[in-house]
Amino acid sequence: MSRPRRLLRAFVLTLIALLAAGALLGLFLLLDPGALQDFILSQPLPGVVRFPDPGATPPPPTIQAATGQVPAGELAFRGAYAGGEISCVFLLDLAGGVWVGVSAAHATPALPPGVPAALLDANGATAAALSGLVGRGRPFVQEQFTLDYALWAVDPGADPHLFLQPDERGTAQPGERVWLLEQSGQRRAGVVLSTADTSIWIQMDDSFDPRGLSGCPVVSQHTGRVVGMAVAGMDRPPVIIGLHPVGSLIEKARYAFSQK
Repeated sequence: MSRPRRLLRAFVLTLIALLAAGALLGLFLLLDPGALQDFILSQPLPGVVRFPDPGATPPPPTIQAATGQVPAGELAFRGAYAGGEISCVFLLDLAGGVWVGVSAAHATPALPPGVPAALLDANGATAAALSGLVGRGRPFVQEQFTLDYALWAVDPGADPHLFLQPDERGTAQPGERVWLLEQSGQRRAGVVLSTADTSIWIQMDDSFDPRGLSGCPVVSQHTGRVVGMAVAGMDRPPVIIGLHPVGSLIEKARYAFSQK
């Protein structure tokens, strides 16, 4: 058999094998439509995570931390910079003179140092100014939510009343009641489902569209302080949200400012 004929025969056999494999895959997916989704969700791809199923929530925990109140007014803002917008940004007071703007990496481009941004209130007016990124992670992979963050330097003239305080526990407790603070000033109630070093899962009380909330703060109803930042959400229903724990945000912010 000549070389061209051998190559043609190999090509035809390969094509037949691929078509057969495709037909078997199609039949498998027809019999089990969720298999493809399960396969995709199991892969370590940026921005892909398997959300917990909603259901019964943990019982209320005993919280040793001191009680406190969430400050009044708007505390989550839409961010704007030359050429684009950031879905949600909030301001965190780390004490010791460290003020930081916090948002999500997947909602913030990798801007050059010194590119300013403005925090806009519900009426579109400037509430505070950011002088540039000091640290940025990357989009989360599965439940590695601590990968996903963007940290900003805050202009000294910002109103101190716009800043939230981090929860000293660095996280929340399963069964703890929380508030999700939105850009409009609205607060939505939820409960903590589970906590881990790299993630917190919360289940909201209601069903709504969670798109555009990445970067928004979640605060404890007990302490009035930030326990995490929203990075992933889906209306199951109700809405399930994955958080970057605040303890990790504090560590990353302090390191970023120590390098300036």
